[in-house]
Amino acid sequence: MLDRFAIDDGRHLPDIVIDEDASTRAASARFRAACSCGRMPLHPAGSRDQALAAHIAHVNTRTGPSKGPDWLPLEARLVLLVLGCAALWAGAFIGALTLADAMHLTGTGAAGARVGGVLTGFAAAGCLMVAVRHYIAPTRA
Repeated sequence: MLDRFAIDDGRHLPDIVIDEDASTRAASARFRAACSCGRMPLHPAGSRDQALAAHIAHVNTRTGPSKGPDWLPLEARLVLLVLGCAALWAGAFIGALTLADAMHLTGTGAAGARVGGVLTGFAAAGCLMVAVRHYIAPTRA
């Protein structure tokens, strides 16, 4: 019943408690559902399952499917992302090596250029991942 991937993003954790006022009036346990994101109005429910269903309905309105093309499966999109990240990292590293060679750097200067190339490649790959995240995996609506 729970779609763990959809609600394990840390923003939509269920908060299901027994509503004391409603339970006293009804003479049986009545539950109330809320969400950790703070955007779900308190939803009174008759049972724990109803409260959980209300929370899942809230999560489904806040999360949606990935916006990537339907003709390209998720695995192919992930492979393309990994290849793109590797190409950015390799390009930055090779660019740093070329720059160090063109400037005739030796010793610490050459090592600094290589480290700078590696860090620049990782930063570029991270920016690529952030830029295309909506095309890869399910996202919040």
